[in-house]
Amino acid sequence: MFAATCYPSILLTCLFQFSFAADFARRSLRRFLKQLHFTRDKIALFNLPALEIDTDVNGLFVVRGVTISLSSLTIVAYGIELGLKLADDIELAMHADKVTIALFRRIEIGDVYGNVKGGKPEMTFGDLGEETGDTEDDGVFLGDTPLLRAATAGSKGFDRPKLRESLTGVDWMKDSSARAGFESVKTLSPDDTQAEKVYLDTLTEIRTTSAVYQSRQQVLRRSKDVDGLQPDDDKSMRAAICAELQDVPSIMHPPKRSVKVTTLQSLSKPWVRRFMHRLPFLLRLLLSPLSYFHPLNINTINTAGSGVWLTALLQQQVFKHYGAHNAELRRLARRVSAWLADANFCLELTDIEGLGQVPLSPQFDIVTYLHFADMMAYRTISQSATMAQVVRLGGADCTIAIPSFLLPHHEHILPSRPTAEDQAKQHEEVDQADGVPKTVQAERELEKLQKDETNIKLSVHGSLPASFDQSLLNFIAALVKATKIIELEKQADEVDEALAPTSPPADDDPIASTPRTDSGFKSFVKNTRQGLKDGSTREAIKEFARDVHQQTRDGMKKAVVGGIINDRWIAKMVGKIAANLEKAQGDVGYSGEIPVALEPYRARGELATKLLP
Repeated sequence: MFAATCYPSILLTCLFQFSFAADFARRSLRRFLKQLHFTRDKIALFNLPALEIDTDVNGLFVVRGVTISLSSLTIVAYGIELGLKLADDIELAMHADKVTIALFRRIEIGDVYGNVKGGKPEMTFGDLGEETGDTEDDGVFLGDTPLLRAATAGSKGFDRPKLRESLTGVDWMKDSSARAGFESVKTLSPDDTQAEKVYLDTLTEIRTTSAVYQSRQQVLRRSKDVDGLQPDDDKSMRAAICAELQDVPSIMHPPKRSVKVTTLQSLSKPWVRRFMHRLPFLLRLLLSPLSYFHPLNINTINTAGSGVWLTALLQQQVFKHYGAHNAELRRLARRVSAWLADANFCLELTDIEGLGQVPLSPQFDIVTYLHFADMMAYRTISQSATMAQVVRLGGADCTIAIPSFLLPHHEHILPSRPTAEDQAKQHEEVDQADGVPKTVQAERELEKLQKDETNIKLSVHGSLPASFDQSLLNFIAALVKATKIIELEKQADEVDEALAPTSPPADDDPIASTPRTDSGFKSFVKNTRQGLKDGSTREAIKEFARDVHQQTRDGMKKAVVGGIINDRWIAKMVGKIAANLEKAQGDVGYSGEIPVALEPYRARGELATKLLP
């Protein structure tokens, strides 16, 4: 044991104390390890394979460069790009230039830019082809996958902005591919000075070809024409950059190879997985200090969405078909679309502090805390080059509680599968609940039992005061009025269905064949007289009821829309609430639960007993 400890310590001491030993080690490693870049006390890795996410969602994660500092125990990642296909018509793209991980101290992330893309024209992974099956013998690195093909096609088809002069007057951009810029990394010079130069040039290439950097230069060139945008206004600049990234492919620099998450999960031997499965305490013992010693600090998170996509969502989920027969709804839909369609909306969160706690005991939940120093939203119009801050809060905080049994290898502490007896017992608790709140809670527990679900608890609070732009208040007033009119339309449709005849009238029925041109008392007298002659008084009364209902419906809609639900009243109420929020103090927020199905976790469970549960 002494020898095993002493000789490696002597070797490390020589490398740190004597420059000739360190230079010799660097030159030797550069010759034999072509994919690694050694310079001074740093190890750099470039041209890394992408991480292909093929679990619950499809996605691609790219890191263009990683630097490991041995003296300071720091890992720095450069050029991070992430594209996730959340649904068939929704995709999330994220970009970050730099992430610093100071081991056992903290994690620092710079500006993070995210874009929610809806619809096939905006998405990079909208159409994914089939697997080609072209894999290497080791089964780890894949040469051609649908995600890589989609990312490569998107990056080639995008006309990247060519930056000819930076702010310092230096021409950083080159008309070459990202792969061509990294060719020099594979053949490194044994000389320290040349290696340092290649290393710095590679980092400069990564920084200046990133989507964030190029979008920033595009915004700076148009800053003179943008209303309300100043180059020294960091908040407005970030919102403009985020809006510029909306049309950029999710993955701008796809590598030639990728490794799948499922492949990495299957690399370990079966006996190793079985051993780890029997010792879930070791996983908590590893995660607990890692979460405690690595608090998270993020400079900003900027997330944007297209107004065209938001307009389509409102049409599908809110307006639907109701505007076809209502002129007022069509007018309100045009007002809403006019404010949304030609704009991009950016939510900006600044100075984020995060801390996670993984307990050693499985009896406690995993708790994550997030604090946001400032929170604001911007509306950017690209055509007219205008920008406005529409919402601003004094800050926000978020707490997430995750049950410990959702960790891997913790299926043994999952709640038991609900039985018929459990459901019957919960039915009794619903019937015997004291008061409305307890009844609602018991019904929710019964629903969880029937669906075999658990919940992740989420609590979000915003700090007051809050300020709102007048254009946003007008938009909210129009949307509120539209929803009230739609509610009336729904109620009227329900009454129509209730009064509709169950069977079609006969062709020779004089009541059904009478045109509904008359109404009111005259129609009632006429139909009743005809009904007395033909013996069909009941149908006459039904016809009169339908006429009265139609008149009542039309009159009620006109009275409500023209009386209670009018633009002036709604605008006054919305403005009054906004004025109170600008002077209010305290927090306002929401606490809820995210359902998680337990059946997939039960299916992954193994029968082996636990040594350290």
